[in-house]
Amino acid sequence: MSRKKQHDRYQGNPFRRVGYIPPVNEILKMGFNKAAAVQFKQKRSRKKSREEKIAALEAKRISALSSYICTQLEKIISQFPWIEDMHPFYISLCAVFGDIAKIKQILGRLKGISEQIKKIEKEELKKLKETTHPQQTAKIRQSAYGRFASLVKKAKGDIKYLIRVTKKAKTIPDFDMTIPSVVVAGAPNVGKSSLVRSISTGKPEIGEYPFTTKKIIFGHRNLFFTMAQVVDTPGILDRPFGERNIIELQSISTIRYISDIIIILFDTSYNASLKPDEQLNLLNDIKMNFPQVPIIRVLNKIDLLSDEEIEKAKSKFNTDFEISTKENINIDLLAKNLDELIIHIWKTNDKFKEQSKIEISEEYIDQIEDEDLEYEDIDYNL
Repeated sequence: MSRKKQHDRYQGNPFRRVGYIPPVNEILKMGFNKAAAVQFKQKRSRKKSREEKIAALEAKRISALSSYICTQLEKIISQFPWIEDMHPFYISLCAVFGDIAKIKQILGRLKGISEQIKKIEKEELKKLKETTHPQQTAKIRQSAYGRFASLVKKAKGDIKYLIRVTKKAKTIPDFDMTIPSVVVAGAPNVGKSSLVRSISTGKPEIGEYPFTTKKIIFGHRNLFFTMAQVVDTPGILDRPFGERNIIELQSISTIRYISDIIIILFDTSYNASLKPDEQLNLLNDIKMNFPQVPIIRVLNKIDLLSDEEIEKAKSKFNTDFEISTKENINIDLLAKNLDELIIHIWKTNDKFKEQSKIEISEEYIDQIEDEDLEYEDIDYNL
């Protein structure tokens, strides 16, 4: 695969490229209307009898219906050329809503239906050449219509499935694998959304109750010569991966496939949704499943804790930072260290230089690291 194709392959959520998919009833209704609107055009070079005109008209209507149905089916199929090369991130999240293998099977069946309709068209047109009797030609046309409709109706459930899965999969956010990704994880209501809003352009909903975040939300952080994605994920509860719900599975998919850095937040305040031991189990679960990903451990809501409680939590979780997103305590310190880690990953991980086709000199990066830069909060999605 060429660099260009490899780069294009990962540009955003491929399901967003899928346009309108008409349901079976609409395909048939529009097809019959177009066929009924076909009129016979008399050629000046040769006069035909009334019977010949009727037979020719029936042939044109059969072909018109066949052409319309096949065109609609092929338009649906042509919108999924990327299905074989989907990034695991989208495959995993799509699996929350549907089944990629099933989508591939459906596309294959639609192609098969299109081919069968073309075959039936040839068979029925051949029959028309053998008679010009109006009643016989009408029966042949009706037979063709019935066979076409019968085949297309078999795809009713398949097309409904495509419509439903595509609609839901379009809500999966775009991500760019050519830049580093910082995934913010943790139990429900630990302050993930507030942190993402503080250090990126992401604008997730913030609430004082668990599971405010129902889906993955991307923001960006500008690092002058590049940027990083900061990802707000739904809360992950302390239980085995196989027992988790759709919201939790989205978090797991994000961590598994796109995280270059994980920030895991802890909350030991009075309104914490999970006990400290349960949050520790969650940390150990993430460490075990993602051993190669750097993890930044952050204790949040220190404005609600006494000095003694902070020290106890620091000792339990071995935290790197203690912050308060509400009171903006130590957010700048966390952000500065996060930027240093992002730049280190950018410098040392070849995939970012290769896929973004950017060559950065070591001297230039070292110079930037030594400068006291102010990072603007720029929304690159505008």
